Amino acid sequence: MVMQELNTTLTDGILHIELNAPAKKNALTDTLRTELRETVAAAQDDRQIQCMVLSGAGGNFCSGGDISAMTSDRDLARRRMTILHDVVRLLIGGQKPVIAAVSGPAFGAGLSLALCCDQIICDDTARFCASFGRVGLPPDLALSWTLPRRIGEAPARRMLLSTRIVDAPEAVQLRLTDELTRPEDLLGRAFELAREFAAFTQESKGHVKSLVASAAGSLDAILEREMESYITLLNSEEYRAARERFLAKSRT
Repeated sequence: MVMQELNTTLTDGILHIELNAPAKKNALTDTLRTELRETVAAAQDDRQIQCMVLSGAGGNFCSGGDISAMTSDRDLARRRMTILHDVVRLLIGGQKPVIAAVSGPAFGAGLSLALCCDQIICDDTARFCASFGRVGLPPDLALSWTLPRRIGEAPARRMLLSTRIVDAPEAVQLRLTDELTRPEDLLGRAFELAREFAAFTQESKGHVKSLVASAAGSLDAILEREMESYITLLNSEEYRAARERFLAKSRT
């Protein structure tokens, strides 16, 4: 498959997946989310692949959802979200370890995507923000499940309710990210860690991921609740007004 917004490279059992929609700072467009789902799904069945590294091109990890393409059509919104829920389940519950290498913004769904990975390494340009409230939407892609598990309930509530930006040093302090490197060392360190994970037998890696994920309740239940909140708010006046303000600001 020739991909438009995703680059992949397989080296010594490590699949590097690079989000590549630079015009939108790697926002999760329809094309990108579909390509990401197909790539991560195929990786689960490929015995050559022992580990994955997820990064973003152009100094951006992922700026979140594609706000300009969002719609209040419930069926279309559900279909789009279902694709991303497949990605979440594959990253969290799949057989292969995944390392997020974060440079630049990991905002909104980009933050959610990073937190679906087993480890997060960032450089000193990284910024994290649960920015959903800025456009009147709830957290998605299991963020209300992954964020409290990683940093604790009270810090998670603060991030989700304030939509403030967390820089790289604070992210380390909060344990939002596992390591901080210089930009020039980011991918090298991610691959070094990936090689450590690849040394485990393939079957044992899958069991470890499954056991850890199952320890905190139902992922499927939280994904369904997030989707219902998302679709409800897509049809609210507050969302429409916030979306218009966001788009107007982006045009200036």
